Amino acid sequence: MRFDCAIVIGPEPMDKDSFFRLSELYDLSHQVDSLNRQVDVNDIALENDDLNEEEELCREAFDTNLEKHNFFNEQNKYIRAMNVKRNRDYVYLERVNGDMVNILGGLELYTQVFNAAEQKKIIDKVCELQEKARKGELKRAFTAKGKGRSAIQFGCCFNYRTGKPGNPVGILRHETVDPLPSLFKMIIRRMVKWHVLPPTCVPDCCVVNIYDEGDCIPPHVDNHDFLRPFCTVSFLSECNILFGSNLKVEETCVYSGDSYSLPLPVGSVLVLNGNVANVAKHCVPEVPTKRISITFRKMDESKRPVWFTPEPDLQGIQPLPYELNSSAASDHVS
Repeated sequence: MRFDCAIVIGPEPMDKDSFFRLSELYDLSHQVDSLNRQVDVNDIALENDDLNEEEELCREAFDTNLEKHNFFNEQNKYIRAMNVKRNRDYVYLERVNGDMVNILGGLELYTQVFNAAEQKKIIDKVCELQEKARKGELKRAFTAKGKGRSAIQFGCCFNYRTGKPGNPVGILRHETVDPLPSLFKMIIRRMVKWHVLPPTCVPDCCVVNIYDEGDCIPPHVDNHDFLRPFCTVSFLSECNILFGSNLKVEETCVYSGDSYSLPLPVGSVLVLNGNVANVAKHCVPEVPTKRISITFRKMDESKRPVWFTPEPDLQGIQPLPYELNSSAASDHVS
């Protein structure tokens, strides 16, 4: 509410009475301004009260919507988790120590664990880490000779081959590395909650492998400084992984021996346990295009670095309460 007082001064010369009348008008004008200020203050107070009420209503509505969002978000997580595809029951028989053995026992392949937006976020993070590695800002990053891939280690420093005296193959307990990035810990929690990895074997370290076209990894069995199962998540492009108990290196990225070839779809999680982790060797032939993989493992407690402290947010993770549907893989028998 406002009071308007217009002061009109004519062109005639002012006499004494006119001056007093003008003074009175000025006094009246000041009184009106003062009243307007009082009214404005009251109006502001009322408006603030209205705003407070509106803010309270908005806050209540926001809380309600947030509660609904969280509820539907949880529902969505359950729906997505239950739609994860699990392929297992792979069979590939080879003679090992005189006996026919299914060297693929314990192999599982999961798809639809990460959607396209999540994969992009992970890839962007890896590119960021790769740039930090180039600048020397990470403690453990290297590029293998020849056609080997680039690798960045988190959680522990692992030596792939016997080096200088005192550095055997395995976890180097006195070497420091960077901790697991928070995004990688989110990946771990997702895999445990969504029944991809068991809660008894929550990873506490990982290695990021970055392949350029033509890079490869030779046949090997993962070191037993790490518990079973362990897993590898694939990004950017599909490639094949080979399994065989008698795989041998003929030349760089060329391998011989009977083997089973398994395509690794983009965004898939490959879990290795049992025979496929302990009896069969595995390798990645030349990749056709750029590829990223992250291998997550849990260290044997007796092999952990001397400085290692378990990550608090990786403790006590429990799977969501549901049964995961599984689709059997096509059997391949040799």
